Amino acid sequence: LDSASGPCAELLESHGARRGVPAKAPAAPKAGEHFSYDCLDSIHAEAALEQYSGQKPQASAVASDGAPALRRLQQIARTVGATQTRATASGTAGYLRRKAIGLPPKTLGRSGLQVSPIGFGCHRVEDSAEHRNALELAIRCGCNFIDTAPNYTDGAAELAVGAVLRSLFASGDVAREELVISTKVGNIVGSSLAAPTLLSMDEVAKVRDDVWHCLEPAWIEQELTGSLGRLGLDCVDVLLLHCPEFASKAAGVSMADVYARIQRACTHLELEVQRARVGRYGITAAFYPLRVGDPEHLVLDQVLRSLPSGHHFEVIQFPLNFAEPQALSVGHTERNAEGAAVDRAKGLEAPSLVDMAREYGLATLTNRPLDGLYKEMRGVLRFASDVPVNGEMQGEDVDAMEEKLTTLCKGTVGDPDEPVTQELAAKTIKCLASLDAVDCVLVGMRQVDYVAGLVRLLQTTPAMSNEVAQHAVRAMYNTVEMWFCTATSEADHGTAKDWRLPTSLQ
Repeated sequence: LDSASGPCAELLESHGARRGVPAKAPAAPKAGEHFSYDCLDSIHAEAALEQYSGQKPQASAVASDGAPALRRLQQIARTVGATQTRATASGTAGYLRRKAIGLPPKTLGRSGLQVSPIGFGCHRVEDSAEHRNALELAIRCGCNFIDTAPNYTDGAAELAVGAVLRSLFASGDVAREELVISTKVGNIVGSSLAAPTLLSMDEVAKVRDDVWHCLEPAWIEQELTGSLGRLGLDCVDVLLLHCPEFASKAAGVSMADVYARIQRACTHLELEVQRARVGRYGITAAFYPLRVGDPEHLVLDQVLRSLPSGHHFEVIQFPLNFAEPQALSVGHTERNAEGAAVDRAKGLEAPSLVDMAREYGLATLTNRPLDGLYKEMRGVLRFASDVPVNGEMQGEDVDAMEEKLTTLCKGTVGDPDEPVTQELAAKTIKCLASLDAVDCVLVGMRQVDYVAGLVRLLQTTPAMSNEVAQHAVRAMYNTVEMWFCTATSEADHGTAKDWRLPTSLQ
């Protein structure tokens, strides 16, 4: 306003702008000091355009995209978000009002931020036009949670995200405060293995020659600086400690050491919150044994007991799919490699992981919605209509899964009379995202066609209730149990799955 005059100044003043007081404000006030987010959107847009142009707009001028004059006003209003360096409650809520992905938004734990129930997972994302286009389409369709990591394709995933964000912010179509950006620290692969600073750090867990792990404060600071540079941001909304339990696979590292490292890392992350480089932090980990060969897991209340007072630990991320639904209903406590509670009484009394998260006001993010690990099977259970080479299910198994899921979901993922449409992945994602206990399901979607297919199903099918989703997850897990537990004790149970047996059991 201080640099405006005439009709432009009148328009700004009509929306609450105030002229600066030179004695108190030697620099021109930022727009963000005088405007509220979305001030020219929705019901205010028509009045703003009328004041701006001096004439009442035609009906077509207030369409969702708007006539050029109105669209430009809305873009200018959204650039107020450019003064923000992080996601805000009003910004995320405003964006999801305009961009409905097909599912109602959810609140991210106690943060107040609104997120789409489906987030863009960047594992295996490369800095290519194809992957950047897929991310941009997802954001434009209403996906406002982006999950990445510096070790995803050796930093290329963060570079791709940064390029897309710069383009969208420059266009005025998206503001920084509308998107929730999450990255990680801990796993070290690729070119990061050659970082000279690692040589002087005592707590580098060399799990394998090609994968190390480190949560030393100096490494967190260095990795975060690199991530912010690649993303082109001043602050990430969420920083997750990446699989801390993985370090216990290295020689000389116990789970007690892991918890001590988590405690030191969280103490440092409080400093990063104070520096405004991190909005909040948390952990992505296995909270139940994955299988006998991978029994390492974290116990959440043990992590929480070690946190500093007034902490900003607000987010957990964990696997959830039809083969691994434990987080929804199994008591969360320390367990042995076979999955039995170390303390049987606690196993019976303990709340599930998601119930414990709700008790502490933690946000719940889930990963691997389509890739299930089941006991000691060497391949994955892929809940998608395309059958991977390392999959444990054949084509007819996948079709049977889709038919069962479509029936269980009672018309909310497609026509029950035509249950197999080669859309098992999209139907699975919608089912998991409809659970009240889950704030955001992270999905790897690196192709435009994949994004479009998922959004189409979400936007053309009725809402699914939490009760239907819960029942479907339980029933699908029971099917997995029936199929594959039988396969470990019989040579052939009618679906020719004997080839899946471990050699010793065939």
